[in-house]
Amino acid sequence: MLVETFEVSCFVPSRLDGRALEAVVALAGRGAQAGPAVVYIHPYPPLGGQLRNNVALELAARLDRRVTVSVTFNLRGAGRSEGRTSWTGASEQEDLRSVLDMLAAARLPLHPRFHTSADCKSLLAQMRARGFLSPDSNVDQLDAVPLPQVTHTLLCGYSYGAMLAASIASADYPQLKIDYALVSYPCSVLWALALQRRGWYLQRLAATVCDAAAAYAVALATNSVPAHVPRMLFVAGTADNFTSIAAYDRWWIQLHAKALQALQALQPPVAADVADRAVSHVLAIARITNADHGWLRRESEVADAVVSWWTPLQSMP
Repeated sequence: MLVETFEVSCFVPSRLDGRALEAVVALAGRGAQAGPAVVYIHPYPPLGGQLRNNVALELAARLDRRVTVSVTFNLRGAGRSEGRTSWTGASEQEDLRSVLDMLAAARLPLHPRFHTSADCKSLLAQMRARGFLSPDSNVDQLDAVPLPQVTHTLLCGYSYGAMLAASIASADYPQLKIDYALVSYPCSVLWALALQRRGWYLQRLAATVCDAAAAYAVALATNSVPAHVPRMLFVAGTADNFTSIAAYDRWWIQLHAKALQALQALQPPVAADVADRAVSHVLAIARITNADHGWLRRESEVADAVVSWWTPLQSMP
């Protein structure tokens, strides 16, 4: 089925320091109906990472017509975004949070140094003409571009972008119901991307897994319907240039064991079979044979893994 889309190329302010971030926001379908969202986070800018990378483009081609709104953006120091790449990723986390704040508020704030009020009114008029705003909307009274309400959100990070995506706690944005698709998570080279904060990123990811598994285990044990339980997909090539598949496997085993240990520490304790089921519910792994970190000519396999995993999740709480 052909779904009409409306694409907005713009600059939005970072909540950290007001630096302008280059972004492409795509709306699918007519009207302002609520629906799922996806945010793409690109690899490391000093090594050429930017919003128009091969993995993000393939994912967007497959996912954008399945969601109500998608956001692809350049972190500071990439493309036409202002600022410089930080040493630890802390500034880039705030850039990503700026996008999530935007989705949570259902409001796209255009950067005033790059967009005049006339630009905003013209964009709103185009959206109204194309059916993406109500016909009776008064564009003169709107100070930002309205976005649809979000029902579920997929943070889709690639390499450095996966590190940043997994650093966001789903509990910080409960209304967005975040899930994580982490492509080529750079666990063996975090020291080069985050320096002394390497341990913090790994702990933050593990905490998300443990908390989600605990919530699901409690729901299973009490036969109740849980609130949204974040789920996490790792997609890795077995020939990754930076993290060997053996290193990935060791890390995933440790992550699974850490989550099980956290569940066993709950009071009352969680039965072993329930604990294992809960962790398996939260964690998913897709190994792509002979694919390396760049995914050249293998992008469709990444998209296959992500789409087949995430599509059924949108019907869950």
